[in-house]
Amino acid sequence: MTPVPLELPLNPAEAAELANVVFEQAESKPLSDEVRSRIAARAAMLKLQSMTPYPGSLERDPVHRSVYYMAVDGGSERMLLHMALGTAPTSSIYHKPLLICRGRRNYGPEIVINAIPFGPGDDDNVEAFAARINPTLYPQPQGTRSTITIEQDYSSAFATFRKAQKQTGRNVAAFAGDYHTVLCAAISAGWRAPYTVASDAVEASDAPGFSRYTLAFTATREGLEDAERRYQKIRQVRAAAKITRAFDFALEAVTSMPLEFLGATLAYFQELGHTPQLIAPGLVDLKDLDAMAATVQQFQTTLSFRYQGEPPQTLCAIARGTGGHFDVRVRDAAELELVAEHLL
Repeated sequence: MTPVPLELPLNPAEAAELANVVFEQAESKPLSDEVRSRIAARAAMLKLQSMTPYPGSLERDPVHRSVYYMAVDGGSERMLLHMALGTAPTSSIYHKPLLICRGRRNYGPEIVINAIPFGPGDDDNVEAFAARINPTLYPQPQGTRSTITIEQDYSSAFATFRKAQKQTGRNVAAFAGDYHTVLCAAISAGWRAPYTVASDAVEASDAPGFSRYTLAFTATREGLEDAERRYQKIRQVRAAAKITRAFDFALEAVTSMPLEFLGATLAYFQELGHTPQLIAPGLVDLKDLDAMAATVQQFQTTLSFRYQGEPPQTLCAIARGTGGHFDVRVRDAAELELVAEHLL
């Protein structure tokens, strides 16, 4: 346990109040979304000043059932609360947590509350949450899902994806950018449905846990051979990191790809035994969209597009032309809302 600083990042009395709510609602019960919703409602009544809790992130320790974890914002930093009975052992997942307080449960035994840094730069702590507490929170390949891939505003994006799923029944959640920042946002949002995280990096060595790798290539034989070498490098890096989770392989043409080269590209990789799950042909003339969609369908590949301010009728045409099976990349939350409205 780390020494207690003179000024704690969270108010101990408020942390104890929140922990009491968690134990009252979750102890001796299966931890479900209904339980998390009740905790959220009760936490809102506490009018906490030193922290903003994320009840959707609440998880039970996989070994010790009376130990709970919840993400909170405390001032300018995100923390992970570790809430346990006083008799519970120290967390075997997070070593040297910061002691916030010890106190009595309402009508119950002593509880101990610790905090763990859980914000930008705390990649090891974020990774440990997914690896040791709930592996279903890891990003996944998109499979047969259509996706809208957003490059920033991750927390807002999860709220928009949740709203779209409730309204349409479709989960289109996908992200591009910093892997651990997205993973932290998913944990905090309590997003337990599938989602994917894409990397645009040439190499996978910085963060091999992505669930999609997008390789830019030129529409030439040499470009295809170079993409193949980089694909094999990704596989080697993941194998060295002992990551066995599947991932999507995506191609993005540097310049607009002729229709005839689209089929040749997919056939080239099919012959090598790993057809891309997604392909972005660059700017597409809408008159070619049906033919492109028919071509990729033969290879069970998804057409991918970058949103560049096209009018709503173009987005609707993409949805129709692809039969509702697409990936569209957007920059921020505003673009996500607009694109989702016309694609779904």
